[in-house]
Amino acid sequence: MKKLLFALLTLLICTVSFANSHKGKWYGELHVNSSLKLTIAFEIESDTNREYNAVMHSVDQKSFNIAVDNITVLGDTIMLEVKMLGVMYKGVLAADSVSGEKNRLTGTFGNPGKDGLSLNLTRCDVFPFHVAKRPQEPKKPYPYHSEDVSFVNKKLGISLKGTLTRPFGSGKYPSAILISGSGPSDRNQTIFGHKVFLVIADYLTRNGFAVLRYDDRGAGESEGNFRNATLRDHAEDASFAIEYLKSRTDIDSTNIGLIGHSLGAEIAPIAATINSSASFLVLMAGAGISLNEVIFEQSDAIYTSRGASKEAVALNREILANAIEIFKNSANDSIAKEDVKKALATFDARVKTLDQRDRDITGLNSPLKFSNYSGLLLPFMRYDLFHNPSEILKQVKTPVFALIGDKDIQVLPHNLKVIEEALISGGNKRVTTKLYKNLNHLLQNCTTGDVSEYGEIEETISEEVVFDIINWIKTQTL
Repeated sequence: MKKLLFALLTLLICTVSFANSHKGKWYGELHVNSSLKLTIAFEIESDTNREYNAVMHSVDQKSFNIAVDNITVLGDTIMLEVKMLGVMYKGVLAADSVSGEKNRLTGTFGNPGKDGLSLNLTRCDVFPFHVAKRPQEPKKPYPYHSEDVSFVNKKLGISLKGTLTRPFGSGKYPSAILISGSGPSDRNQTIFGHKVFLVIADYLTRNGFAVLRYDDRGAGESEGNFRNATLRDHAEDASFAIEYLKSRTDIDSTNIGLIGHSLGAEIAPIAATINSSASFLVLMAGAGISLNEVIFEQSDAIYTSRGASKEAVALNREILANAIEIFKNSANDSIAKEDVKKALATFDARVKTLDQRDRDITGLNSPLKFSNYSGLLLPFMRYDLFHNPSEILKQVKTPVFALIGDKDIQVLPHNLKVIEEALISGGNKRVTTKLYKNLNHLLQNCTTGDVSEYGEIEETISEEVVFDIINWIKTQTL
């Protein structure tokens, strides 16, 4: 009888402990400002040793399964740090006024070490919204070797951190370096909760290749300044990544290739002209025209696909062209800023003639705000905007596989032909290209190709694309 009572008492204690722990699904509304609120959610798990792990979801932004890097629990207080976003949630368990159970977290969300925005979370058994799954994302333990590594850009003396995966066993493996697209990216090129490079690296490593993926300079754990880095600067980082792999005894130094996605597909050819050791290039959804031209085409395609009128699309293009031209011809950024402000004011009357639907789609509202165009003044833009990828491609002599989806509205499909013609005109006789049906900029099977679909689609990247890349690389390295 005493044993039974002890067992029941133990069960009761465990049940209460679980109910009052931080484990579970939590969600709440983050009021960013008077007009913007975001649903933020966390899934927190713990093992028998009370070791926690968690992921975050930004539901309205369709960004799911964002890794929580550091979890600290002190009594009823939990702190969840997401390094990729540079944010921390600090919450304290609070009792429900009816049940008395601690099913609420009262806390703040913002930059570590600073006062954040209020974010109160409620525990639930099932989220009242859909959380897209990521079925291609590999789970530990991996069936291959994975190690955190670092290499140095010796020109600047900055350390770049990443992950190297390779098959188990001894030997020298052919390898690929993954190069991310625009914006400061972590080593997984996480986009809307899709860990694109983690998935690609997993496929490649399971098929016999070593893969290096790294945090961009100034992002994740890497040193350096992203804001000041041009495409060529990032290409130099990739060149030092090649040198790092060449120094390893488990890498075949004669078979080190570069795989770039989006803007990374422009960085890879530059890196190949800097470092002749690059043995092959895979250019995924890359442009053959300048970023300046890509921005125009991208804006036109996105706003048209969302139903904007021809007049609104044309006006947006005219305003953008005007701002870029001022920036291009200004003696310095301070002058450009003032001149762009003056120019924007001249368009206000025409913006007012747009109906509300066009304004909502294009984001054109009177008065036009300089802050919407300030990205043009980022330090690297003077090089990146007007860099001509085709001129670089003409210098590339290594084998190239260029590919793009026919529903890509960020880098339009005609770029595939531009890339092919530039390579061939430069004398490259080892060029393979492929246009994929119904794939978007992330090379996911999609419906419209619009950016809004990226997070909703559970597929991270088409298997057809990945296996085509694997089979093509094998023909270059065997």
